[in-house]
Amino acid sequence: MNSCNEEEVPMRLHSAVEYLLHSHSDQLRSIILSPDPKLHYPLFVDYAELMDADPPLARLVFDNPTDYLRFFDQAAILAHKRVLKDMVSHEKGVEKKFIHVRFNVCGSPLEFPETFPTIGHVRVKHRGILLTLKGTVIRSGAVKMYEGQRTYQCKKCKHMFPLYPELETRNSITLPSICPSQRSNPCEGTKFLCIENTTVCHDYQEIKIQESTQVLGVGVIPRLILVILQDDLVDIVKAGDDVIITGILTAKWSPDLKDVRCDLDPILIANHVRKTNEMKLEIDIPDDVAMKFKQFWLDFRDTPLKGRNTILQGICPQVFGLFTVKLAVALTLIGGVQHVDASGTKIRGESHLLLVGDPGTGKSQFLKFAAKLSNRSVITTGLGSTSAGLTVTAVKDGGNFISPLLEF
Repeated sequence: MNSCNEEEVPMRLHSAVEYLLHSHSDQLRSIILSPDPKLHYPLFVDYAELMDADPPLARLVFDNPTDYLRFFDQAAILAHKRVLKDMVSHEKGVEKKFIHVRFNVCGSPLEFPETFPTIGHVRVKHRGILLTLKGTVIRSGAVKMYEGQRTYQCKKCKHMFPLYPELETRNSITLPSICPSQRSNPCEGTKFLCIENTTVCHDYQEIKIQESTQVLGVGVIPRLILVILQDDLVDIVKAGDDVIITGILTAKWSPDLKDVRCDLDPILIANHVRKTNEMKLEIDIPDDVAMKFKQFWLDFRDTPLKGRNTILQGICPQVFGLFTVKLAVALTLIGGVQHVDASGTKIRGESHLLLVGDPGTGKSQFLKFAAKLSNRSVITTGLGSTSAGLTVTAVKDGGNFISPLLEF
């Protein structure tokens, strides 16, 4: 940790270990009882609770997450070993090597607009702090593997030290200029040997998130940003998910080209991912609302078609008539039931809807009404499209073709 003095690190390490033991012993015990020692396990910590328990430590995590997130992972390993040591003999615990502390900023000041900007308002001042961004996943890349740690030894004093790759420079590892050993008599060695079988590999995935179009003004182009997921965060989201991601904002060097200016592309190295579309689905329906639905169908028990027509009257009420169109829109929004035939072929229950008509017949009104009812929806227009109209392209990502992209 380059930015932390050596006296502060042991003190903060002790504070982090004690906090994890006091507030998250149940999670640590659950990790210990898991049978696989090679997996990467998350340890979820509420940032708001850390602020109440140890404000200086919480401030250091916000100001210097590059060092202190890795520092908390080390504290989690030490706390896990202490819990394992204190367990009774009949409990079969397994020591784990990979535990990652994931900070959930829900309910903390980090969700305020000052520290929770939109993707389009991300600036240089947000670089290097614990940043939270909200958006929709528009692309999910393939899961890859990268080298996350390598141990070296100084040939002069035999001091061993780990080195970590820099994601900003395409996962390259830079050797120090002199030996980093903290001795009273500096070693000043300049030659280092890579120790065999000390390489630690991690899962790695790149996704792209985009600003929600519902919160943008008229004519504003939605911005997007590249997000890097590692270890236990890999493959937990898919395209179309609404997410809130907490991580470290940094920059990634673009490939070197002769006589071309090298640009820095902003990226967010994720520490915690929260899917908000699942939160919407888990909202409890009040009892009085459920009783209204039951009473409604009791009233139309003998005339269900009349009850259906009453519901359709509330579909896009600003448009008069068009009963058949409203029925089609309602069925598309509600969806159907997936069918599996005898051969095992799956037939999806959701249907597509194509509305064709003269200008002024209410097509856009139906589209806007459907977008308001749907949890995940994006309204787009044909402005700026090519003469080819609707086209499809396959995007190549790291040598593999990913899902096609539709262009209107």
